Amino acid sequence: MNEVIDQGIEMENVFWVDKSQLEVTLSLPDFFRLIPYLRRYQIRIRLKRKQGMPFWIRKIKKRVYFYIGFLLFIVLLFVLSSFIWQIEIVGAETIPHEQVYGVLQKEGIFKGQLKFRLPKEKEIQERLLKSFSQASWIGFQLEGTRAIVTIVMKKQIEEQSEDQKDEGPVDLIAGKDALVVDMQIQRGRAVVGLNEVVQKGDLLVSGKYGDPLQETDDQIVGAKGKVLGEVWYEAEVAVPFLVHRKEYTGRRDRKTHFFVGTKVLHNPFKKSLDLKQYETTQTMRSFYLGNWKMPFGLVDEERLEMNLLKYRRTFSEAVQLAKQSAKDEMISYLDADGKIINEKVLHQRVDNGKVYLKIHFDVVENIAVSQPILQGE
Repeated sequence: MNEVIDQGIEMENVFWVDKSQLEVTLSLPDFFRLIPYLRRYQIRIRLKRKQGMPFWIRKIKKRVYFYIGFLLFIVLLFVLSSFIWQIEIVGAETIPHEQVYGVLQKEGIFKGQLKFRLPKEKEIQERLLKSFSQASWIGFQLEGTRAIVTIVMKKQIEEQSEDQKDEGPVDLIAGKDALVVDMQIQRGRAVVGLNEVVQKGDLLVSGKYGDPLQETDDQIVGAKGKVLGEVWYEAEVAVPFLVHRKEYTGRRDRKTHFFVGTKVLHNPFKKSLDLKQYETTQTMRSFYLGNWKMPFGLVDEERLEMNLLKYRRTFSEAVQLAKQSAKDEMISYLDADGKIINEKVLHQRVDNGKVYLKIHFDVVENIAVSQPILQGE
């Protein structure tokens, strides 16, 4: 050992296996320099492991066709990912998809088109928006080999108002049973009065001047306005006493995997923490070659440990939550003119770990519905 060290042969990780065996780590040049000394002292040697660039290159030479095939696969994958293979249209309820595909074809967006030949996304959006007057916004984006066109249609308020103009003069009738509490008439003649109970389909405001019950040639002007009525609703809601919620412990486990297309190749060398209950979040990081998004990359996976806790509401808490839930649902059902003026619990009961409430609501809302005046009435 002293003679070998004096000759500048470097040894690392030297330790005795037993009284007659020694284990060391050598670089490849030092190994060849050591061989004459092994022969001189008649020492036998056995290689346990070979690692490093020279051995890796030797393995490549033995499997050259395999690595060439793998390299061709990567190149082919890159070439195929440079084309558009799928076009997805989101929205466009009133526009035929064939028409959208036709416009996209004229703009150079079609299956088999090279992605680098496409104009900038903002320029594509502006061109498509000029082609579809019915759309208020058009989005375009590339996700891998898929082109996604999102079309947001204009609100139908203007179209509905035009339809009302086209349908001619109208009467206003009751859309539901109610007690009339206010009338805001801009045009037409009121047929009912305040504090009068009306039923669904009753005439509220006539679009004719004169007595609509007499057969006279009245002037048809059309009715316009609002009739606010008090309407009655009943709602039933159930709220459980037992609530399950999540509480995070702070322990987390992070891993990074490789993905190709839609398949994730899990990392077998990273050990996972023993988490009993957890939720998983994943973040995709695609590789880019310039501005080209490659169909492979890394996936950052994180597992958050949590405990599922149980909480039992009191009776008063459950009742209060049920009232608020029913009220919120009623408010979401009403239009801009609607409002709740009174609420009352009709019945409450407890069954199967839940509290059940039946609630009565008094609501003021616009009950007027347009009905066209038929010619010859």
